[in-house]
Amino acid sequence: MSQRQPSLEDFALLAEVSEMLTVLDQQRVLDRIIEASARAVGAEQSSLLLNLGDNEDWRQIFIGYFPDPQGGGGHAPTVQLAGDAVSAGLPGWVIQAKKAAIVTDTHTDARWQPIPGTNPQARSALAVPFIYSGEVLAVLTLVHSQPKYFEEYHQQLLTIVANQATVAVRNAQLFNRMLEQQQQLQAMLLAMPDLLLVLDESGTIMLLNDPAEQFLNSGGEGGRGGGTLLGRPLSDFAAADSTIAEVLAWLRAGLAGDTLDFEVRSAERRRDFLGTVSLWASPISGKHGYVIVMRDVTQLRDLDRFKNEVLHLASHDLRSPLALIVGYCNLIELDTPEDSPVRAHLQVILRTTHRMDNLLNALVRVEKIRKSPLELHQSIDFHALVKTAVANQLPTYQSRRQTITTELQLDDAPLISLDPVLIGESMENLLSNASKYSAEGERVIVRADYADGRFHYMVEDHGIGIPEDELPALFQSFYRTRSVREESIPGQGLGLSLVKTIVERHGGDVWVESEEGKGSRFGFWLPSNPTESSAP
Repeated sequence: MSQRQPSLEDFALLAEVSEMLTVLDQQRVLDRIIEASARAVGAEQSSLLLNLGDNEDWRQIFIGYFPDPQGGGGHAPTVQLAGDAVSAGLPGWVIQAKKAAIVTDTHTDARWQPIPGTNPQARSALAVPFIYSGEVLAVLTLVHSQPKYFEEYHQQLLTIVANQATVAVRNAQLFNRMLEQQQQLQAMLLAMPDLLLVLDESGTIMLLNDPAEQFLNSGGEGGRGGGTLLGRPLSDFAAADSTIAEVLAWLRAGLAGDTLDFEVRSAERRRDFLGTVSLWASPISGKHGYVIVMRDVTQLRDLDRFKNEVLHLASHDLRSPLALIVGYCNLIELDTPEDSPVRAHLQVILRTTHRMDNLLNALVRVEKIRKSPLELHQSIDFHALVKTAVANQLPTYQSRRQTITTELQLDDAPLISLDPVLIGESMENLLSNASKYSAEGERVIVRADYADGRFHYMVEDHGIGIPEDELPALFQSFYRTRSVREESIPGQGLGLSLVKTIVERHGGDVWVESEEGKGSRFGFWLPSNPTESSAP
């Protein structure tokens, strides 16, 4: 065993490694560690396997030393992926054992497997792990063409070097990762179409993206990232746009929780925004502030306003002409002989007019249900609600010689707070559809139960069924299947859309299963404690 004492060169090496703690350039740190270690022990070539983390491959960085005519040394740094180098050979053994190892003769030691790019004439090797928090961060491997070249003293020296250098490598890695994340964040901000503002606790702009800068500054000044606006109070822009004044008023009032959702319209720009204000806080300095994100929804709101105008037109301005058509048809019919073909034409006009009137009524009703508040004040017996829906539809079934079978498992179910009129209408709608799309004499099954905090309601028929490719569109407004259109079954295509709206506003969901020619099963579930949802 070597009893060598530390030399001045060894102390110089440790001092050099200590200086690396202040270096944050990862490549520079690695190059200096590899070169200094190889120089200190006289290795002909050195290689470092670096664990990149995040389940990525290890990276091999090696520098070769070659004699030159002047007797000095040169180095050629190279970087490449290590591939399977960590799964076999000396570095892999060191990673598993988490301790240094010496190979006195590569021809006889099974642990030695040449690493691509290293000296093929290597006869001895030394590998030292860089360990951080119990995990191997890197492995330094040094080789020499002379057998039994490396001694225990070399191993001890480089182990001390590795212990110091590990901190430098980790610091450089963390710094690189921080730079990468900063670049990713900057790219996200530049690509983000929404307005984004970060304020400190006094309302001063700390960060903003291009859309926010253009909104505040009308796009007339400043470079990318809003550099000219940083450090300015947001209140400087309140007089130019009412939106900013409203946001500042909410900030002054304080947030009830960690976030505040709002909708605001800029009268000056005629733009609508959906926004969120969130709190941010630094656990180190204790400072805090606000993050404001505003999404431009002007097109959606313009469409909504147009829709409301059309519905207003439908519910008011179109009813008078329809009433006049019906009135004049009735007058003409009074003066028309019983055997005149004109009576048949008048009936066609009346049926079509009534159909238009029913469609207008359905449109207005759907919109009222979507916008009006739910009546969730009553505790309702779900079992009784199902029974009432079945009883209300029974005359329709009897007129078509159809039967309704109920399979209810609600004896131990709790009461539920819901809007009984709307949920009852949804139940009856599914029952009505089952009758409408089934042949006379058929049987329809109604199932309802309570399980896992949910109330379930389902209607099963053995009617015409629905093609699989049409199932995803069933709950869309005005959608009617091909078979329904071909068989001229009456309807507007709004019933299932209405059911979906009502159920989702209660916090539940709808579903359908069907096979063409064999029948369908429609159902929905409701939570035991519904709260009004904003689902459309």
